[in-house]
Formats: sequence, C-alpha cells, structure tokens
Amino acid sequence: MPGRTVDVVAVGPPPRDPYDPAASAWSVAAALAARGDDVRVLHLKASEAAAVPPGVVSVPVEIPLRRPGGPGERAELAVAAGRQLRKKVDLVLRDPVGLGSLGVPRTRRGPPLVAAFARGMELRTFEGERTVRPTSGLVDRLDTWLDRRAVRRLERAALQEADRLFVDAPEVGQALAQEYGVAERKFVPLPPAVASLPALPTRAAARGDLRIPLDVLVVVAPTAFEEPTPSGLDRVLEAFRRVRPFFPGVRLVVSGTAAPTDPGVISLPDRRSETLADALASADVAVFARRAVGFDPGLVLAARAAVPPIILPDARLPVPAAGGVRVAASDDAGDLASVLAELLADPAAQKEVGRAATRFAEAFLPDRVAAALSAAIAPSPGSGR
Repeated sequence: MPGRTVDVVAVGPPPRDPYDPAASAWSVAAALAARGDDVRVLHLKASEAAAVPPGVVSVPVEIPLRRPGGPGERAELAVAAGRQLRKKVDLVLRDPVGLGSLGVPRTRRGPPLVAAFARGMELRTFEGERTVRPTSGLVDRLDTWLDRRAVRRLERAALQEADRLFVDAPEVGQALAQEYGVAERKFVPLPPAVASLPALPTRAAARGDLRIPLDVLVVVAPTAFEEPTPSGLDRVLEAFRRVRPFFPGVRLVVSGTAAPTDPGVISLPDRRSETLADALASADVAVFARRAVGFDPGLVLAARAAVPPIILPDARLPVPAAGGVRVAASDDAGDLASVLAELLADPAAQKEVGRAATRFAEAFLPDRVAAALSAAIAPSPGSGR
C-alpha cells in the first residue's frame, strides 16, 4: 500500500559496516521509500556514517547520557524518538524492538500501527553479559539485580506497545511468549533485510590487491564482531591449520577483525562494506563459525556473491537454505575442517552450492522484505489492525 508515512527508529545512522545493528533498519527504510512511502529514520548519532539512502530523511536524536552503557540508555532512545514522531504517521517501525515504550499516542483502532523486529531477548543478552563479568561485593550484586529488573520492565513495555513483531527464528517468538506472555498473533516470520555490497571487483583485481596468486584456493572468514571470540575466529583458524597441508598455497582471508600472523592468513580488520566486497570477490569458500547466537548477514552476502558458505549446526537460517550452504557436523574445529577440505577439493561442488546459495540469498533482498512487511501489516477485512 504505497503512499504511507513511515517513521523508523534505528540505533544508529546509515552504517559502513554491513554487520552494524542499524544496517537492517536502513535497508528496510530505503526499500520502503523506493516503494513510494514517505520515510524518515530517527536514530542516534555516531562518529562515522555512510550516505543516507535516496528518498529517506535522516533525523538524528539526542539523548541524555545519565548512565552510559546502562540499560536505561537504550530506553532513552525510545523516549526521545517518541517525542519526534510525526503527528500523522501511518507506521512506526522499530529495528530492533529494543527497550522502553515510544509513548505513541493513538486510538484503539486508529493509526499509527507499531511494528518491530525482535532479534532475540534483551533479558537473555543482559544475563549473558553479566555471567562473564565477575561481581565484587554486595553493591555490585545489588546493581546487577536492579539492572536486570529494569531490562525486564523496559523490554516488556516495548513488546506490549508493538502490534506486530517480526522474528527471524521461531525460537525467538517462543522465548518472548514464554517470558512475557506476548500473544502469538503478534509474531510474524520475516527474514532480515540485507543490503547488497558495492559492486564486487573481478577476482583478478581483488586478488591483485591482496597479493594472492590466481592459481591458489582462498577461504574467506567474515567476522560478525570486532572481537575474535564471539566471532569464532579461533575455530576458523584451527580448521584452516588442519586443511592447509593438503592444499598448497591456500590462503585464509579474515575480514572484520585482526587475525594472528599465521602462515597463509591475511588479516583485513577494516569493517567497511568495500573491504568485505574485496574479500568475497577473492574467495572460493566462506566459513562462518560465530559463537554468539543470531543471524549472520555476512552469510547472505557470501551467498549473494556465489561463494559457497560453510556454517555450524546452530547457525540461524531464517529461510531454508535448499542446498545453498554446507553444514559441519558439530562446532568442533575438526568437523569444520572436514567440510572445508571436502569443498575445497571439489570445484564442481563449489559451483553447485554457489548457484543454490544465490537463490537462497534472494529472500533477504530489501525490496522483498519490504513487500512482505507491507503485506503483514495490511489490516484484515473487518479489522482496524
């Protein structure tokens, strides 16, 4: 239904890093604008940003930093963005759903409709972060308890305000329903929008830039985070060490984080889209071994470039891969190495998986996601929602 007014709430400006948490929001905003909607994105400021997509209006939001890094900081974004929503707006879209209510004024059946992307449970993320951070003394334990209670309260408020909650995995909806009692009718399965990278260079040009001969095999490892541990870089490095003796000259290109100076390893710590595009253009196979639970946009970008991806069994696939990925038997480096060796040794399989991967990646095109989103929020006959 073109011609709507849409306000999108994002956690940052248009990013240069395709893994940035704000990337999906801006991809959806650009696709909605291309469909004819009047789109603004309300977002926090950042020191570095990419160009604002055509047809989208960027609205930076200032928030008070009362307690930097605390759970209340993200809720302040909701409060500040809520104050800047247009009075006559048809759709308010939060990506991700985040913490706290926007305070959207509306009648029971009138606009705006509020929709949000639920990527996971903020409460579980908070608990995971506190588990790895030791507490010291009664005051620290009390602060942790108070913060947990605040996260739970603020997450509940954000979920209750939404009319639709888009999830990229059934377990996300199940966890939110169990913890917060969210009605099942609110959940809508929808893959994340993944914007395409800049035009990939030719293989010869990419390998020339990286000083890699054209006649050797190349494995690329896009990392989901700047930190190596949640990205699973140690698993990838160990798998590469195991297969390297069997493939003379093979290279491993690590994109997005610093890698050790192992033989055959090339480190590209820069996290811009252009750097990842160069890495993918040079590659024969891509490996993803992240520890942190969640969807990996780099997997889609590799698939879109026809670079066959290898993943772990617990990797989140919002849509069936239909032969577009290879899956290791476990998260053990030995099993990862076995699949990697099989694929490196079989050029025909590389092409077959690569072709299937490009078909798999089509579901994540922003225009398709925007079309599915628009269909999901269209009111049913006889209903105001």
